[in-house]
Amino acid sequence: MDKLLKSPWFIRIISLILAVLLWVSVNLENNNQPDSQSLWFNDNSSETQVMNNIPLDVEFDSDQYVVSGLPQDVSVTVQGPKSVIAPVVRQKNFTVYVDLNGLKPGTHNVPVQHTGISNRITTTIEPKTVDVTIEKKISKEFQVGVDYINGSQISNDFDLGEAEMSPEKVTVTGAESVMDKVEVVKAIVNITNTEDSVEKMEAPVKVYDGQGNELNVLVDPPSVDVNVPVSKPKKKVPIELKPEGGAPEGVVVNSMTPQIEEVTIYGPHDVIDSINEITDIPIDISKINKDQTVEVTIPKPEGVTSINPEKVKVDIDVENSEENQS
Repeated sequence: MDKLLKSPWFIRIISLILAVLLWVSVNLENNNQPDSQSLWFNDNSSETQVMNNIPLDVEFDSDQYVVSGLPQDVSVTVQGPKSVIAPVVRQKNFTVYVDLNGLKPGTHNVPVQHTGISNRITTTIEPKTVDVTIEKKISKEFQVGVDYINGSQISNDFDLGEAEMSPEKVTVTGAESVMDKVEVVKAIVNITNTEDSVEKMEAPVKVYDGQGNELNVLVDPPSVDVNVPVSKPKKKVPIELKPEGGAPEGVVVNSMTPQIEEVTIYGPHDVIDSINEITDIPIDISKINKDQTVEVTIPKPEGVTSINPEKVKVDIDVENSEENQS
């Protein structure tokens, strides 16, 4: 064995084998190289593979221009030795793109190109060319309004106060022709099942044209914080008292004066809008024989959810007929 290891030819042969193995290992890591089987066998078989939905990239000056008209993906057909095509189809480690660098604003017909596919493969891309429109990029600042989702559902039971947004303005960026159509910039606030005030709700900002169509533009920031005060509908109405029970014999009730003339009623709009006063609030005067102050409970009209205050003090002024006669 020692004699064999000292043989120059033996060392040369071992070195050659190691070199071949290293070459195979390096080439297997190369995506564009054929399968390992092809390294050892002469694969002359040819086949065709179609790859659909391959993303289409675009190269252009995105700081100055906006591009439209491009398809999102294309189909790529490859033809060649099976051992070469297989890794391409399996790994899809290539790029399909259009190069718009150097083109001016306007509509252009440009070729769809590819990179990263071995030149041993015949490659066909569908479509071969695409029509693309290049426009100048415009940025403008707009005041943000608010648009409520399902706002009509709570409009009868709650009142929405004036919304506050932070920030109040956003920057909208888009193609020159699209920016000319901008009419409305609104934060979308979902108030479904809302009973309390909205505080710091993150609302996405949408941009619309005059017909209410959402425009394809960039918004910075894309959302704003929104505060919306929400309160129950209320209404102030006067009250009217009604004596009941009759005054004791010899006592005349000169006046009944409530210490407040109005109370606040709460409830749905369709209920409180039809109430203009609360009348016939009963006061039992059957035991009133001198000037005094009594407290009465305000009856709650049907549909009203609450009243503030619920009780009212009433000053009663009486005249005793027996005292006058004496």
